[in-house]
Amino acid sequence: AWATLIGGILFITVEYGLRGRPSRDQVSWVAALAIGAAQLLAAVFPGTSRSGATILLGLCLGVSRPVATEFSFLLGIPTLLAAGLVQGHSALKDPTQHTDLAMLLLGSAVAATVAFAVVRWILGYVRKHDFVPFGLYRIALGLGMLLFVH
Repeated sequence: AWATLIGGILFITVEYGLRGRPSRDQVSWVAALAIGAAQLLAAVFPGTSRSGATILLGLCLGVSRPVATEFSFLLGIPTLLAAGLVQGHSALKDPTQHTDLAMLLLGSAVAATVAFAVVRWILGYVRKHDFVPFGLYRIALGLGMLLFVH
């Protein structure tokens, strides 16, 4: 809940802080390494959004909103694919689980198709809009989770 709330505040702060500043439509090697390292925040701090951390750092490094978003999603492909392969391999090797390979492949294909459509929509959205509404959503969700838990 706290990571969601703080992430929302950071999205709004970064958007307002960077207004009027020029941005680049390319990611330098230095920025790429820094953005890649930002993924560690999600591993170290539970609840931190991997894509949120990488997009925010990209914006702070002067990368344009659409390019930072696209780079973040592309950066996640190897990580998510590797995690899926490890879990799939474990499920197929475990004799106590009855894994239907056809259903596993169908589910993966549907998930990939939906993910592609959503990423395409988000990239179109960030070409015309900023992340302030997303930040407000995260703040509301984070506050809601905190109220629910306490």
